[in-house]
Amino acid sequence: MITMEMIDQFRKRTNCSYQEAKMYLERNNGNLVDAIVDFERTHSKINFEEKSSKLKDFFAKAYRTRFIIENKGTTILNLSILFLALFVLFTIPALPIIIISMVIALLLGYKFKIVKHTGSNVDINKFFSDVTQNTKNGTPYNPNNGQNNNNDKSDEYTVE
Repeated sequence: MITMEMIDQFRKRTNCSYQEAKMYLERNNGNLVDAIVDFERTHSKINFEEKSSKLKDFFAKAYRTRFIIENKGTTILNLSILFLALFVLFTIPALPIIIISMVIALLLGYKFKIVKHTGSNVDINKFFSDVTQNTKNGTPYNPNNGQNNNNDKSDEYTVE
């Protein structure tokens, strides 16, 4: 027989509802230790499933987000951010060379952009040209630069 003291003890140790405590105690024939172990097994599976679902979503979004390099309308590189991150991770010693190459490509007129998984674009060239222009003028960087005060988010530079 399951007593109120057993339910209180179970709730104190697991921080669950009365209904849940009663269910686990009944399932384990009133054995408090077995009921707590059963509760932990069940709840650890739920947490694992939630975490794995969030991880899956992250990788799916990273896979669908694209890094694109274009020159005169021709796409030179169209690569998933996920693969780009793996490439950078495996070539960390060559990172300065990669950065220098990207700066040279920017100077030669190549266009860099990121197409988010939602379909919106982040124009990296516009970002760098705005920063460069503001640096030349001696003003701090402002993404709106005194324009687009109508809350139009098309020139937003935030990368999620």
